Amino acid sequence: MSYHKKVTLKDIANDSGVSVSSVSMILNKREGVSFSNETVEKVLSSAKKLGYEISSSPKKNGTPAYNTQKSAKYIAIFCPNISNSYYSTIAQSIEQAAYQKGFKTLIITTFRDETLEKEFLQDMIKLHVSGIVFTMMPQCPQFLEKVAKKYPVIVIGDKTTDIDLNVIETSNYTAGVLMAEHLYELGHRNIAFLTTTIGKSLSLAMRYQRLKAIQNTYKKLCMNEPYNIIVKEAKIDPELERKNIFLEHGVGYQLCNECLDDRNLANLTAFIGNNDMVSYGIMDAILKKGYQIPDDFSICGFDNDFASSLLPISLTTVEHYMEDKGKKAFDMIYEKIQEKDDFFVQDDKCVIRIEYKSKLISRDSTNVARTRKNINL
Repeated sequence: MSYHKKVTLKDIANDSGVSVSSVSMILNKREGVSFSNETVEKVLSSAKKLGYEISSSPKKNGTPAYNTQKSAKYIAIFCPNISNSYYSTIAQSIEQAAYQKGFKTLIITTFRDETLEKEFLQDMIKLHVSGIVFTMMPQCPQFLEKVAKKYPVIVIGDKTTDIDLNVIETSNYTAGVLMAEHLYELGHRNIAFLTTTIGKSLSLAMRYQRLKAIQNTYKKLCMNEPYNIIVKEAKIDPELERKNIFLEHGVGYQLCNECLDDRNLANLTAFIGNNDMVSYGIMDAILKKGYQIPDDFSICGFDNDFASSLLPISLTTVEHYMEDKGKKAFDMIYEKIQEKDDFFVQDDKCVIRIEYKSKLISRDSTNVARTRKNINL
């Protein structure tokens, strides 16, 4: 069987005497840029002469896009789960952006299982997917770094992470500081942080950073007055997460009930969930006990899920730009697909980091002048 080397953008650039970036923009009909008719003709003639294939997927203006892939174009989206709307929203926004460019998506749920994550990555390599997006920090970062030398890979993760991958970042430490400052200004000095598994590992860094920021900020603000931050954690393993669709809500509900039933914690006035899903469980537990929000307790979370803005919920939370990050992730993948023959040079790899700034969404401005109601538990 004879082997024909795939024609690359670099091949066309060398043949036409035009830069690789210009070749990419001309062949992909990049909006907002223009070239002389002579330059365009050189590139198109070289592409045709060298056998650079044309995709059957039309662009919006009806003209075909050039592409070197013969097979269907897929983007693999890795999520720990899709029951948490943070991940499903990001995945949906990636799918929407991919569809506009003629790409299909595959959603992979790993439940933060390192072995399963690696197996799925190997499967995606065998399928020759066009690119890979991790909506969370990987369990096996070193293996993913190796994959990224041959495939476009984007990770959506925490700013503190030091990995050799293209990352769309949000500073979860900054998010924790914003939350602590907000509760402090409202007068809260006794709060509970309720969370699923927390730790310093790469994949759990965001929860750890949020908690450390809250603890450090209160320590700084309350130098001359007493305060107390209770931390309750539910240890979750991959198998438990796989079997329980509404696990995070259940964690918030259970841990909050433990706090409410503990007479030693009667002075609590605020609860923070490690994400909005956990916070919804906290809210249900409080309301079922007969308390009112925010009259008796303030509740806060992280992510700004769509449901958090609904009037019956009105959860104070931190905006993490799920839709924007998903679209940006695909845009970055798409750019690397177009120029991957020049981008993936092992000794000269360009690592891109894009940071989104955390923003507090306050839906509880009630100052603390409250004592817990005497409710028969």
